[in-house]
Amino acid sequence: MNKIIVYYKVMKIKNVIFDVGNVLVKWAPYEVIEAVFPDVDPKIFFQQMRLVWIDLNLGKLSINKAVDLYHEQFHLSKNKLSQLMMEFIYHQVPLEGSVELLNKLKKLQVNLFSITDNIKEIMAYHHQYSEFPRYFKDIIVSAEVKILKPDIRIYQYLLNKHNLIPGESVFIDDVIANVEGAMSAGMQAFQFINTHSCEKQIFTLLETTNYA
Repeated sequence: MNKIIVYYKVMKIKNVIFDVGNVLVKWAPYEVIEAVFPDVDPKIFFQQMRLVWIDLNLGKLSINKAVDLYHEQFHLSKNKLSQLMMEFIYHQVPLEGSVELLNKLKKLQVNLFSITDNIKEIMAYHHQYSEFPRYFKDIIVSAEVKILKPDIRIYQYLLNKHNLIPGESVFIDDVIANVEGAMSAGMQAFQFINTHSCEKQIFTLLETTNYA
């Protein structure tokens, strides 16, 4: 009986696609809640915030409208709730080594993109004050496209918009479900643990596809 040998073509990685929160910048909502409302359980409180936060991520609400809804829900001061929302934004400082990694990839002429579940006001802040956005050819924001990860459509939106080949693209996210969503769209993907291991995995992929 003759054996059938199948050869798989390893495609060059040309596009690296990053998540934002807890991949490029710090996202620690429990810390922020604890600082503003020290008398509540931050994990329970953030879970109770979830439904409104999803609508923020889908672009259905502004931060001001969200504050109104949270005021009705929690019966807390609007001023304190506004402070909380602003602290969520200001707390998002770059993760150590993240900008340096983007710079290394940019020098290699790798195409850099981002897909993020995020609210408009946070991304407006990053575009004005953060360094990472200038490295990207495009940032796909859930609040703008009205789709959340791991819905396959948000990955396909980026691929179709820029005519990217899925197999030539690698996606990095700290949430495993979002990694799996990217893989379902045909991309290579892995879970972010820390910047050092992320850099190592990216450059291993680039080397094994004869790109670097």
